[in-house]
Amino acid sequence: MSKFDTSLSFLTKHKDLGMLVLRLGVGLSYLFLHGWGKISGGPDRWIGIGKNMPGFGVDTIYMFWGFMAAFAESIGAFLFALGYKYRLMAALLCITMLVATITHLERGDGFKGASHAMKMMFTFFGLMMISPGKYSLDEMLKK
Repeated sequence: MSKFDTSLSFLTKHKDLGMLVLRLGVGLSYLFLHGWGKISGGPDRWIGIGKNMPGFGVDTIYMFWGFMAAFAESIGAFLFALGYKYRLMAALLCITMLVATITHLERGDGFKGASHAMKMMFTFFGLMMISPGKYSLDEMLKK
């Protein structure tokens, strides 16, 4: 173990605070940078988003699929940040990012164009397996 590792070992006891910072940072940035414009865009925006689904063999109800993506990236991201239904919200966001990754690749954007969605897909997948921490609504509601 390097000197640097041991000098920061005190941080281990702050895992729950780390999860709070991570949930708030990722969740709120998704809400404001990705989700808000989609959810507030209304049906026309949702149809445009939903038109990415034919690559998955789905060529109907575009508005529904677009709304689901907008919901995941706004309401889902907000609930993720709060740590409420944390694993379900992480799963919804992971699936949304999987669809975005595949859509970018099918469009010919390459890995560079798909990189953000792909990184976030893996982030949400990994976070889904980790507890939201004691500073979450899920933990507070257990008591």
